[in-house]
Amino acid sequence: MTDRERLSTIQSYAWTLELLGEALVQQDDLLECEHNPQLGVRSTAGIHQAIRIISRLMAEQCGALFDGCGGEGQ
Repeated sequence: MTDRERLSTIQSYAWTLELLGEALVQQDDLLECEHNPQLGVRSTAGIHQAIRIISRLMAEQCGALFDGCGGEGQ
């Protein structure tokens, strides 16, 4: 994967994290009037898990990008 492809992937991950963050805000608003709190907790947990996975993938791509630059900036 080229550096440009890695940067594009990182940008996509960051955009997805932004969307997931917005989903958390909306989910929080829904939980205030939710009649089934268990469903809300499962949805929130799923969003948090997705954020963790994408953050890990983004960190891996950043690490590969730094390794490709000879570790500059570390």
